[in-house]
Amino acid sequence: MDIASMVIGIISALVGLIPCVNFFVILPAILGLILGIISFKQKKAEELPSGIALAGIILNSLPLLIGATFLVYALFSGDTYSVNEMTIK
Repeated sequence: MDIASMVIGIISALVGLIPCVNFFVILPAILGLILGIISFKQKKAEELPSGIALAGIILNSLPLLIGATFLVYALFSGDTYSVNEMTIK
């Protein structure tokens, strides 16, 4: 599960940087994040190295944070008066 989480994280992190396509990686990133957390907890309970699972958690968190940043920017940077000023009279 930890390798699957890391692979999903790498793909999600790369695709998440593309502005028009980044919302497609939300579900895979959440799935990879869940897999990474489960694998991390299992590895810690068995006292095994958990570096790959931690890398999966970090890589799956990045596109979620980038997507949230783009969403906040889009919500608060819109100019509501620009449409009225552009109408032809």
